[in-house]
Amino acid sequence: MHAKDWAHWHVLYECDGELAVWFLRQEARNAPYNLIAGGPYEPRSRVDREFVDACALETHRGSTDFFQGRLFDLIHDEQITATIEDTKVYLSCSVAVLRLRTARREHHAAAERAASPVGVPPWPGSRFATHSKAHNFVAEAAATAEKETEAAAAALEQLCDQREHSVQDLYADLVADVRRIKQARENYAVALETVEQLPQLFLSA
Repeated sequence: MHAKDWAHWHVLYECDGELAVWFLRQEARNAPYNLIAGGPYEPRSRVDREFVDACALETHRGSTDFFQGRLFDLIHDEQITATIEDTKVYLSCSVAVLRLRTARREHHAAAERAASPVGVPPWPGSRFATHSKAHNFVAEAAATAEKETEAAAAALEQLCDQREHSVQDLYADLVADVRRIKQARENYAVALETVEQLPQLFLSA
């Protein structure tokens, strides 16, 4: 707070019989990132990542219950932006989800190349022999990409199974977390008003 030149109070209070101090920024606009009223929220617990993990697995299996089945297309900078309880929420993606997204993309591209009768790169030598070699190479690449996708999905499935929570339950936890932060923002605003009314003690060296 000193480095950023934020005006703040040193609030002294008693906690369990001990004197404690709370460094409180003055003015609501200077509130900590997640406590800014009307601002976006970026969960710092695991609730968002666990939900995205489960949702990604269900989406991979063909479900469209969340994000209209477009979860992988909505990932930007390893996050998904969603609106929950009228609040913009940045949901973090785990390494497992990002790995599955990459594998799916590579598999889709490889499958398209394998299915296409054109677009085989020219190779020196016999035209027909070259075409056959290129076709085999593309087919092998598609098969490898499919295996990598299956492996990424299996790893994510194992991760989700360890938690033993459905995607619906995890979404309910996420909504509860967003509601908690909204209440915290209201509490913070009330605390600011309350602190302004407290008696002030001015100390000098």
